[in-house]
Amino acid sequence: MAARFGVFLLAFFLGTLGAKEILPELIVWNVGQGQWVTISDESACWHLDMGGEFAPWRDIRHMCRTRANRVSLSHWDMDHIVFLGAARMQLPDLCVLNAPLGQASAKKEALVESLPRCADRSPFEQWANPEGLTANAKSWVVWWRGVLAPGDSPRDQEKKWVSQIPSLSATRFFILGHHGSRTSTSKVLLAHLDHVAMAFASSRFRRYGHPHKEVVRALWAKHIPLLKTEEWGTIHVRLD
Repeated sequence: MAARFGVFLLAFFLGTLGAKEILPELIVWNVGQGQWVTISDESACWHLDMGGEFAPWRDIRHMCRTRANRVSLSHWDMDHIVFLGAARMQLPDLCVLNAPLGQASAKKEALVESLPRCADRSPFEQWANPEGLTANAKSWVVWWRGVLAPGDSPRDQEKKWVSQIPSLSATRFFILGHHGSRTSTSKVLLAHLDHVAMAFASSRFRRYGHPHKEVVRALWAKHIPLLKTEEWGTIHVRLD
C-alpha cells in the first residue's frame, strides 16, 4: 500500500512538472509595414489586425493553431487586413470581433465578409468614430491587458478618445499609431501614458520613413523605450 501511494505521489509530482502553464503574451509579428498583433492566452489568440507585407505563418500556426482565434480589424487599409483570406485557411475557429467601419472597395468588403462574425462578446475596452471622414479616422482603438493598439487613428481623433477609454492611463505596452507616422501619437495622447514600459513600431523606416523622427523624439522625451520589428523581428512580451 505504501509503495502504491509512493508511486502515486511520484506520478503526480512528475505530472505537475510536465504541465505547462500558458501565460498571457503579447506578440508583435514582424510583417514589414503593416500590423498584426496578437494577445494569446489559454483560451484564444486575440488578433489586432491581420496585415502587412509578409507573414511568419509557421510561427503563427505554432502559436495559435490549437486555440480559438478572434480578430479585431481596426480599419480598411490592406496593410491591416490583407492576410484574412490566408488566415481563414491556416487558423481554426477564426471569426471577426470588430469589422472596419464605413464602406470600402468590393474586394476589401468581400475579404472581411468571408469570415463569420464572432458570437462571443469582445473583451476589449474600445472606441471608434463612425463619423470620421477617412478610414483612418474611423479606426477602432483597442485597449486590453495593458496593451493599447490605436490602429491608424490620427491626432485629431486621439484628442477625442483619450478620455473615452477608462484604463488608458494603465497602458504598459503601446503599439504606435499608424506605424509611427507623424500623423499619430500626439503630445495629447502621450500626456495620458505615464506608465508605458515599452512602445512598438511595426514598420520599415528604410522604405516608408516610419517611425517618424518626430515621434521617436517624443517617445524619448517621455523616457519610453521603442522596439522596431524591422530591427528585432517578431517581438514577444509576457503579460502579468
